[in-house]
Amino acid sequence: MARRRRPRRLTPEESALWSQVAATADPMRPTPPPAPSEAPPSALRGAPAQPAIEAPPRKSPRRPGAAPPPPPPSPPAPSVAFDFAPEPYDSLAPAEGLDRRTARRLRAGRREPEARLDLHGMTAERAHAALTGFVRASRMRGLRCVLIITGKGGRARCAGEDAPFMAPAEGVLRRAAPRWLRAGPLAGMVVGIYPAHRRHGGEGAFYVYLKKLR
Repeated sequence: MARRRRPRRLTPEESALWSQVAATADPMRPTPPPAPSEAPPSALRGAPAQPAIEAPPRKSPRRPGAAPPPPPPSPPAPSVAFDFAPEPYDSLAPAEGLDRRTARRLRAGRREPEARLDLHGMTAERAHAALTGFVRASRMRGLRCVLIITGKGGRARCAGEDAPFMAPAEGVLRRAAPRWLRAGPLAGMVVGIYPAHRRHGGEGAFYVYLKKLR
């Protein structure tokens, strides 16, 4: 193995010459290394950088066009039914609840009504309510014979209308009222419905003979 040679020492003359050269020379400044460029966060994580995606602009909601006008409301269904079948009155013959003597007196106009109800000028709805209340109250009082006046004209007002309803040869209430008495809860309170004598109104009125209150 070769022995490592030691560096030779400078002679006094060489040391003096080196000192003169070092005194006149400028020291060399080391060049700083270039600064590393900033990498995006994705590059630091090892993932490729993705281009930014802009959110689409929000569209303002469209205002709906003017709504079409609502259709006109349909007329309400009549709350009172009408029936214009002929022969609205019962036969003035003896029947259950009507003895022969009473039937004869009614026919001759000698049986005075104990109460009367005038439906002149009423609408159908109001007349129906008035007739129902009158018959119930009369029976609660123990009355037997009451008079209902409808009038004999061919006209009767209907609720909400100026133009009258027309029935062939007879008024609406004159034809409808007897049938109201034969329907619903009133039917069980009535013995019969009979045309009034002319001294009690004739064709424009009728008698209602009520059952006894038990």
